[in-house]
Amino acid sequence: MPAKIRDTFLNLKISTKIMLFYLVLLIFSVVLSSVLYQKIYSNIMSGKVSEVSLQTLYSINSNIDSMIGNSKNLSKIIIASDAVQKALNGKADYTNTAEPVQSDSRQENDFGAINSANLDAQRSITAYVSELIEGFPFISSIYIFDKASQRYGIDKQQLKSLRKNDISLVSWYQDAVSAKGGYILRQNAGDAFYDTGSEKYLSLIRVINDIDSQKPIGILILNIPENSFINSYKDIINKYDTDIMIVDRKGQSIVNFRNFDPIDTGRLIKNSNNGETGSIKEKIGSTEYLISYLNIRKYEWRIFSVMPFNELSKESRIFSVIAFVVIAINSLFLFLGSIIISRMITIPLKKLLKSMKSIEKGEFKKVDIKAGKDEIGKLRDGYNIMITEIQNLIERLVEDQRMQRKAELEVLQAQIKPHFLYNTFDAISSLALSGKNTEVYRVMKALGSYYRASLNKGSEVITIGEEIEIVRNYLTIQQVRYGDIFSIDYDIDERTTKVKILKLVLQPLVENALYHGIKPKGENGTISITTKYYNNFVILTIEDDGVGMDEEDVQKIMSGNQGDKKVSFGLWGTIERLRIFYNEEDLFFIESKKNAGTRIIINIPVKGENENA
Repeated sequence: MPAKIRDTFLNLKISTKIMLFYLVLLIFSVVLSSVLYQKIYSNIMSGKVSEVSLQTLYSINSNIDSMIGNSKNLSKIIIASDAVQKALNGKADYTNTAEPVQSDSRQENDFGAINSANLDAQRSITAYVSELIEGFPFISSIYIFDKASQRYGIDKQQLKSLRKNDISLVSWYQDAVSAKGGYILRQNAGDAFYDTGSEKYLSLIRVINDIDSQKPIGILILNIPENSFINSYKDIINKYDTDIMIVDRKGQSIVNFRNFDPIDTGRLIKNSNNGETGSIKEKIGSTEYLISYLNIRKYEWRIFSVMPFNELSKESRIFSVIAFVVIAINSLFLFLGSIIISRMITIPLKKLLKSMKSIEKGEFKKVDIKAGKDEIGKLRDGYNIMITEIQNLIERLVEDQRMQRKAELEVLQAQIKPHFLYNTFDAISSLALSGKNTEVYRVMKALGSYYRASLNKGSEVITIGEEIEIVRNYLTIQQVRYGDIFSIDYDIDERTTKVKILKLVLQPLVENALYHGIKPKGENGTISITTKYYNNFVILTIEDDGVGMDEEDVQKIMSGNQGDKKVSFGLWGTIERLRIFYNEEDLFFIESKKNAGTRIIINIPVKGENENA
């Protein structure tokens, strides 16, 4: 049954196949997307709002607790240091040094002139706390006061002055003593310092006890500016675009909201309940916010966060990512489907196109395409029938052409042989009439050697060595006839002498160099014959320093178009013989210049031993 269904589908029209295929994919994609969408949306959005806001508050609480803990540890280091203990345990003399305080002045007030002894102590403590504060960038200032309210320490801004002549008169002093070595936290050091304007900071305060007697000998104040709190959770609020406020147990703000005025701030605090943690929705202006709070019992603080609901969607991007993945998967299915259906169409067509392009190179091959009885199957069958008919036609044409070329070669061979013989007999006649019997003998002997080599038992293919011997005999005849009108140079590569070539290739070219190059020159000339073996080719070169030819004459010889001028039949005939025998056009090259001579170059391919035969 599956095979029958497959065959039925293959026999459908291509347009019907595409419609059915994509219809199935579309239905599957829509159903899958709807189910996954409802499932994911229900699971993610149900608890996302409260989760994000509470995570933010707990992260801020952790950062703040870490910063205050580090400040507490720093205070312990300062209290236990020798420099602080020696300066505050009463060894320095502070009696009769007090000066009245100007209540209407905010200038620095040291509450006592500093003599040389306590000046050294102050320098020692200042140097010590300066080194410490560099390692705690979130602390802006460190102040130490002894029992005489003498001030030591450092401030990254401007040194602050006490409002009271006696540190024990400050409102929080008894709370610090009651802490029994622990610390207390106060906004802007309570009322200890003169007003610093817009500067806001949190002060960690603790009593300094003598290490030996454990009696109070001074007060330590570490000031943490508001910006240090903001910087501790800046990455969190920037991530969620959240606004944060921290208030103490009295409702005084340690860190204020950045983007809300006091009226909105008061309403937000009032609307929050007194539970440990919680969240409420509040609309401020045109924007709806999620307001969350967290009680920090350790410090008796409350942290408020205000987050726009549109920022919550950023935390729900996992849903968007999953939705995107679902769409991507669906798209992938569609893409894979498109690949499958397109391959069903394009692969057969590509095979047909490739076969058609190979026709340009003279290759006629049938295509093997797996297809049914659709349009592609019918196209395949029709194309293969056409290829079969073309192959049969080509075979008939090749055979006819081969017979024709063979006949042409035989005609040219027959024409070249008597051509040379007629010229030789003319030379013998001329010598006989002149009574030069010795020369006649030499010519006849050379002619006999020439024909013994050229006939070669009727073979049309001889070695290059034998071809050179034919040329030597021919030139012997011509030297007897013309005397010293020319000389001959040979440069024969011994590797080429065993290579076989078509017979009577060099002799007509040498004859042409003599009759159409040297003789018209009217003075002595030189004919050079060179053979070289290079890259599976034998390069034959025949060169003379005769009258030469212009470019037009060279083109006529190469094309066989003699026009009105008489062109050497031996030269043109040799070109044609080579083209017919080797079935290649680019074997023969002529370089010539008027009154400068002619060079003929023949490239004989060497494919294997005796293969040219």
